Amino acid sequence: MHLHWKYRELVKIIVKRKGITQVKHIAISLEAESGGVLVSVDRTMEGYAIIVYRGKNYMRPQAMRPGNLLTRRQALARAVELQRREALKHHIEDLQEKIELVQSELEEKEAGKKFDVDKAFY
Repeated sequence: MHLHWKYRELVKIIVKRKGITQVKHIAISLEAESGGVLVSVDRTMEGYAIIVYRGKNYMRPQAMRPGNLLTRRQALARAVELQRREALKHHIEDLQEKIELVQSELEEKEAGKKFDVDKAFY
């Protein structure tokens, strides 16, 4: 972003995420880390476009890469862990639906047995 801001005032970042909440979170973190001003988050054909303004009194930082960046290995491990958590969340939701279905079938079966027992007495 800072290299782009050397020649232009605005930078457009294309984010290929599906959820607007994730894109908003990314936009806010970019704004905070870069020191720019978030202009807009727009829907495009590729995904979402985040437009950030550098500001009127912009000064380039001394070090272009912040010290808190992840290495490639750390970024890959983080991405894999996020995917695992998302998959686990979906798996838990599926299991809960199956449990509810089995419980409802069990309740219907028990209700049917009670009804059959009442018929036997008549």
